[in-house]
Amino acid sequence: MSEDAGLIANHRVHVVPAVLALANPPWQQRDVWLDPAVFQNLDQVLHTLFDDFCDADKPDRYLSISLKTEKEVAHMRKAGVALNDAAAQAPNDTDEEYLQSSCWS
Repeated sequence: MSEDAGLIANHRVHVVPAVLALANPPWQQRDVWLDPAVFQNLDQVLHTLFDDFCDADKPDRYLSISLKTEKEVAHMRKAGVALNDAAAQAPNDTDEEYLQSSCWS
C-alpha cells in the first residue's frame, strides 16, 4: 500500500463511523450517546469531524484524504453547518441539548 493510500485509509476509518453515528438516531439516543457507561459520545464524533480527521467547516482540503469525492466534500460542508447550528442551540454543550435542537435532524 502506498503512503497516500495508507493516509486515506487511516482518515476514512475514523470519518466513516462518525458519519454513520450521525445517521443513526437509535445509536445516538438510546444505545450509546446518552448512556454514561459507554465511551463514544457526540463530543468524540465532533472532534473527529472538525479537529482530528476532517474540518467540517472547510472540508475542501480533505478531498482525497478523508473524503473521496466533491459530493462527499459538499455533504461534509452541509453537516458542518447543521452541527454548528445545533451547537448554537446547546448552551451547556451537552449531547442531550444537541439531540433536542430543532435543527438536529
